[in-house]
Amino acid sequence: MSKPAFSVKERLSALLQVVGGMLFLQFGSSYAKMLFPTFGAAGMVGLRTFFAAIMLMLFFRSWHNLSRRVILLVLPYGLSLAAMNYFFYLSLGRLPLGTTVALEFTGPLALSFIHTRRWSDVVWTSLTVLGLVLLLRPESSVRPDLVGVLFTLLAAVCWALYIIFARNIAGKLPSGQACSLGMLCGSAVVFVPCTVPALWVGVHAPLLLGLSMVVALCSSALPYALEMRAMQKLSTREFGVLCSLEPVSAALAGAILLHEVPSLLRLCGIFCVVLASLGTVLMPQGSSTTVPDGPTLPE
Repeated sequence: MSKPAFSVKERLSALLQVVGGMLFLQFGSSYAKMLFPTFGAAGMVGLRTFFAAIMLMLFFRSWHNLSRRVILLVLPYGLSLAAMNYFFYLSLGRLPLGTTVALEFTGPLALSFIHTRRWSDVVWTSLTVLGLVLLLRPESSVRPDLVGVLFTLLAAVCWALYIIFARNIAGKLPSGQACSLGMLCGSAVVFVPCTVPALWVGVHAPLLLGLSMVVALCSSALPYALEMRAMQKLSTREFGVLCSLEPVSAALAGAILLHEVPSLLRLCGIFCVVLASLGTVLMPQGSSTTVPDGPTLPE
């Protein structure tokens, strides 16, 4: 069934919601990195998923759908979400935000390349490889942290799995409830090893604990809520084009808040990844089979 026609004002509102959610997400990640010295990367994962799960459960009122069958349905989705956030934050502690997001974006891109058979995929794959070379190119004495790169690539794999599992539950649960219940499952997995120690630290630093709630709001609750509303009024292609700009917003947030100004070559690498993502979204699909777009603001 085709989407109903929406007015120009409604579509513009949806576009602004996606861009707003993207900016909230990356600026939230920047503030999370500022809190690493207090809570650590793992602690921030625990606090973010814990507070975000509470916010999303309240916003979407998902407790009505709690059952053993539903939990088993969303568990793989929630586990991939938790793992993705965990490795993303570990990599964020070692790499600039813009570089981290651009490298992580290779997960959805690789998933798209695997499931398509278009001639243009050679171009977009080559552009992605060029972007990675520019991002990871050693400059003078400053070399990329290889452990951080490994964490980012693991986050990219988890992002691809997240999309696959999200597609598996599509149509079986409302998207907002699936998202909130998945976050709840992810929070449960990391609660004891990550959240409890961070909450104990937060008892002695209540102001910083409050800031971690802001991180959860900006990095998960607001982006997901805005994304869910916007997806009802935008086509898959329009939504994909906007989300392809995420590495650029990450580089912008990192430069403004963290003073992580990328070099010209690494900035070119980020744009190569963005162009490859735009290319996979904008090129005609033809008769090839592609993986449907999954949620694209998961960090």
